Amino acid sequence: MMRKDLQEVRKNGYVFFSLLLLPIMLVVISVIDSFAVALSTGGSSSPLLSTFSTIMVFIPAIVTSLIGSTSVILEKNNHSLEPLLATPITDSELFAGKALAPLSIGVLLSWIAFTLYIAIMDALTYGRLGYLLFPTDLTLVQMFFLAPVTGMLGTFLTLLVSSKMKDVRAAQQVSALVVLPLLLLVFLPIIASGSDLIINLGAGVGFLAAAIVIFFISVKAFRRESILISWGK
Repeated sequence: MMRKDLQEVRKNGYVFFSLLLLPIMLVVISVIDSFAVALSTGGSSSPLLSTFSTIMVFIPAIVTSLIGSTSVILEKNNHSLEPLLATPITDSELFAGKALAPLSIGVLLSWIAFTLYIAIMDALTYGRLGYLLFPTDLTLVQMFFLAPVTGMLGTFLTLLVSSKMKDVRAAQQVSALVVLPLLLLVFLPIIASGSDLIINLGAGVGFLAAAIVIFFISVKAFRRESILISWGK
């Protein structure tokens, strides 16, 4: 299932190009702002610098809105979902399988963006500061914990939207409305905590718990019988 979804993404030129462009744009924006702050403060303003690195945490959620929002609905429109639902696969297995493609792409892109950001920032500032600005403990938490957890939450939310919609455009619009508040929830702890590591870890645990709850809500709300019987009527 994951392989099939990845092939669909590769075939869709618009989505594929958007996925490549997204991390590049975010890295460029973050590097420009971070470099200016690092030079003006001598690298001492680490809370502000970590705020710029937080932008990369958004990538999995944004990728989800591009891929996950249409994942189920395209299967419906192509009539390729019915044979899958007729198999012994459970609803939880189906949702987990459909989540793998957008989640893996989003997390991978965020890791690439983080790596580029760290490498470019250190290359630009080491000669002037005499030490490496990154990675910090907070940056590693953002990269390996917050980004995947945010991706999980965004994926399950958009898959829930996709499973309930019949129009691709409507699914994308509703998913965007879901993702935007999610991005705000991710960003607020960084601002409120002043880049406190414990608070960020706590926020990540909260997002993980929310993602698990949303997963089970999505599975419960997904009625395979109604799709098999009434879809397309």
